[in-house]
Amino acid sequence: MLRYHFIKRILDFIVAFIALIISSPIMALTLLALILSGEFSPILAQWRVGRSGQLFLFYKFRTMKKQNTIGSSLTLANDNRITFLGKILRATKIDEFPQFFNVLNGDISIVGPRPMMPEIFKMYGIDEQQIIASVKPGITGLGSIIFRDEQAILVNSAKPSTVVYKQQIAPVKASLETWYVENQSMLVDFKLLVVTVWSVLYSRTRLVYRLFKNIPRYQL
Repeated sequence: MLRYHFIKRILDFIVAFIALIISSPIMALTLLALILSGEFSPILAQWRVGRSGQLFLFYKFRTMKKQNTIGSSLTLANDNRITFLGKILRATKIDEFPQFFNVLNGDISIVGPRPMMPEIFKMYGIDEQQIIASVKPGITGLGSIIFRDEQAILVNSAKPSTVVYKQQIAPVKASLETWYVENQSMLVDFKLLVVTVWSVLYSRTRLVYRLFKNIPRYQL
């Protein structure tokens, strides 16, 4: 397992470094577009739960109105806090690009449990929190892939979003992240990267369930 984590860290660094070089023109244009739109704090830095439960600053391009980000920690598909440019950045996943700096810094990996805000992370069970926090979080992973339409699930429910998340989404997502921690390997990571790319191209794909037949499933 030590060898796995050592190799993973090297690959994380290489992939993140290359990704930053390739995406740097897009990020520069995004920064310029955000500033021209009137956003003078284009990078959002949020505290997220990392390995061993330690908090770290997680970077994304700002997609929501700054004065309204104090509201709910959950974002809905039609959330009026999201700016017009923010909708584009979210749809194309460009808002996620600054996370490669977190990978270079060693805060997160390319693949791993999704780094959560403390108040959302606490919705997981205590035992699951300990298991999930035993590894570095990641940009992509089982929870991120299967709940890529999480915002739509929240907005389509008649119940309050916090209730839906805590009762329906959090238990399954915690089980998925726990499954990953208990079964992590280079092969699992490679499969998750393949599914991530495929999911971006074909959002309705069920490939993740074909490659991982014994993972927990979410039922509406």
